[in-house]
Amino acid sequence: MVKSMPKKIFFLFLFAVGLNGCVSLPEPEGFSFQEIKTQEFPLASWARINAAGRPLRIYIEGDGFAWVNAYTPSMNPTPSDLMVLDLAKRDTSANVVYLARPCQFISSRKCRPYYWTTGRFDPQVIAAETEAIRTLIDQYHAPSVELVGYSGGAAVSLLTAVKIPEVSKVYTLAGVLDHQAWTSFHKDSPLTGSLNPADYKKELVKIPQTHFAGNADKNVPVSLTEKFVYSLKNDQAEVIVVPSVSHNKGWNNIWNRLIEPLK
Repeated sequence: MVKSMPKKIFFLFLFAVGLNGCVSLPEPEGFSFQEIKTQEFPLASWARINAAGRPLRIYIEGDGFAWVNAYTPSMNPTPSDLMVLDLAKRDTSANVVYLARPCQFISSRKCRPYYWTTGRFDPQVIAAETEAIRTLIDQYHAPSVELVGYSGGAAVSLLTAVKIPEVSKVYTLAGVLDHQAWTSFHKDSPLTGSLNPADYKKELVKIPQTHFAGNADKNVPVSLTEKFVYSLKNDQAEVIVVPSVSHNKGWNNIWNRLIEPLK
């Protein structure tokens, strides 16, 4: 009779399977897949480029499938809902890129739950995203770039924007803009090890921003978005409250009415 596998070893086995198992890559019409290699993580991206040498708009994914439940981190943070990729597809701008977060769609030996739970905005994560954006700017000879960040991707967009002079504007939707205020609101554990956009207000005051907040969003309520934006004292930053939209429902069909095409 074969003895049952010890629980700790069994968990590690499941973790390895979760990371090394194949993930079916999306094939959005008109977009080309590229794996961007950075010093920290390989990152998945899809691009639709119609006018190289013109401005670029980059959509940054949220935290993805970070938790199975309140106590169990997932083994693979690849998002099950591809809403952000769909928003990128709907964008009529000339040059659009969707950029995933570390360990989404593509795994590496470095992947572990820390990087999509408490360390989702770890300096290494932000360094990888920053390097990927720089690669895209250089690759497509973009004179400027706009960043669009969803949920946790909003924090990533702000934290990378302060490091990239070519960023001309940041858009966020349902954005976690101050993760300390966000975890406090939900009475959750702090995101230990994560950088926080709220600590970079002096740099962010120089960057034009539009933050879309759904009035039915219970994950990131409007009040948190407004508090962060008002604290910036940036007359180029605005909050637009969108009716009948929650954290991840209702954005798709109205997106083109919210965001201006980037020519």
